[in-house]
Amino acid sequence: MSTPVVPHRELRVSVRLMWPFLRLFDSSPSALTTEILARAGFRADDLARPETRLPHRLMMDVLRAWVRSTGDETVGLRAGACVEPGDLETLDRVACSGPTLRDAIESVARYMHILNEAAEISLVDVADGVLWRHRILDDGPWPRAANDFVVVSSARMGLRWASLYQPPREVHFAHEAPADLGCYAAFSASKLRFGMPHNGFVLERSALGQPTRSANARMRAVFEKYARELSERTMQGIRGRAREEIRTRIGARELCMESVAAALAMSVPTLRRRLEGEDTTFSDLVDDVRRDLAEQYLREPQRSITEIASLLGFAHAPAFHKAYRRWTGVTPSERRSRI
Repeated sequence: MSTPVVPHRELRVSVRLMWPFLRLFDSSPSALTTEILARAGFRADDLARPETRLPHRLMMDVLRAWVRSTGDETVGLRAGACVEPGDLETLDRVACSGPTLRDAIESVARYMHILNEAAEISLVDVADGVLWRHRILDDGPWPRAANDFVVVSSARMGLRWASLYQPPREVHFAHEAPADLGCYAAFSASKLRFGMPHNGFVLERSALGQPTRSANARMRAVFEKYARELSERTMQGIRGRAREEIRTRIGARELCMESVAAALAMSVPTLRRRLEGEDTTFSDLVDDVRRDLAEQYLREPQRSITEIASLLGFAHAPAFHKAYRRWTGVTPSERRSRI
């Protein structure tokens, strides 16, 4: 079996995956959780924004902190049982509208990065069955709570999607077996295997062919289209997303790092750190956007240099002249005459 490759870039997960855990704690993060998030540049109210994406390793640190502070090793099992369809949103809608359970699982595998960039889901043929496999593409080992959550939440959603439940032949966990297996009684009809290189289930092949509860070809097409669009936005680097926000604010008073960070559902320190991770800065992006727009506006003869300076957010035309000469080595007027 090949070893997962650890990407160089920081892998991120949707804050939606933290919501089931927060339900166990009356929807309010502990002081310890708040402290961990603050050190990484996140505020407690970031957890309420569906658009917030946390570094995968930060999420794992929070899970470890919860286990330490509560002494509850079963928190992942209990949080997995708290997962609701709204937590998975688009993935759940695409999955439950597909024709079969196999199609539902393959849909989740295709768009899993929307929720978790560090996770890989696949269906693998094994002796007399099919392995539904969940692997982590980031460095480990990861806490038992994370593995338990993956297995229980996946089983819960499979129950929601499948028209007829068939217990898996085997249930796999990536952590070693605890001393007390009583908390895994929900899987008593299956063989439990611990210390595996993945989390997952071994299913009967016939189980994958059963229809889903809410199969609807027309709605499936709509949800697939939206999932593809969301996938493209998710995989776009923070640099591209920040450029889009800057472009909409050029020339407006609200163009500042605070407003862009808020639009991206993150704090200013987080935005600064993530831009540095992509070898750029906020001011560099503002410069890039201004230069691109300047080239566009200079090709429009009806616009005066003064108007262009204003559209680009410069206080006056001389400031635009100075910036444009720095970018290109010529003045805006010289550039326009060459065009």
